[in-house]
Amino acid sequence: MGTALIARSISMKTRRLRILWLCVLFGVMVLIVHAIAATDFHFNLTPSMPIGIYRLTPLSKSGVERGGFVAVCAPPVAAELGRRRGYLAAGRCPTAAEPLLKVVAAVAGDSVTVSANGVIVNGCLLPHSRALSHDAAGRRLSPWPQGHYRLSRGDFWLYADNDRSWDSRYWGPGQAAAVRAMAFPLLVVRFDSALRAAAVLRCGALHWRASSAPS
Repeated sequence: MGTALIARSISMKTRRLRILWLCVLFGVMVLIVHAIAATDFHFNLTPSMPIGIYRLTPLSKSGVERGGFVAVCAPPVAAELGRRRGYLAAGRCPTAAEPLLKVVAAVAGDSVTVSANGVIVNGCLLPHSRALSHDAAGRRLSPWPQGHYRLSRGDFWLYADNDRSWDSRYWGPGQAAAVRAMAFPLLVVRFDSALRAAAVLRCGALHWRASSAPS
């Protein structure tokens, strides 16, 4: 009987110790996330971009470049809808929403076609870029009108290769003033970001060859 009580007491102490360690680990993780948020790093937990830690740097003198990763503020109307529906958390954008991590798929001078099959940049269809009519909760979405667009100076098209990405397929072209920083992946779960950016840059290369060809 005494042996059983001792074994039960040891088991309870072991269980309490495990719970204590889990609480400590969770607290440390929370502190790390807050520390990252307070520095020039961004911790991405959304599935539209590889999950992990990104380093944020100021824009270069050349500005926003095709294929680059950016931390960007959604337009006011999109940000308001995103906050109301829970797509976006609170953050440091002028709309009080968090900045988003996206790929710059097109810049000034690029040809963007919005079709039923997705977004086409300089003749190249971007994977998983088709806008949806409803979100995961069944609420109606308003895709950007289908048609052909030529981006003007200071405009860019935001994209992520995820079917449910909240990006320019719903907002249309973004403005350079909305970009908070360039983003560079440091430690991510899926390191396929280079492949994604390369695919976008190939679309740009098609445009460059076409525009530089003799007429």
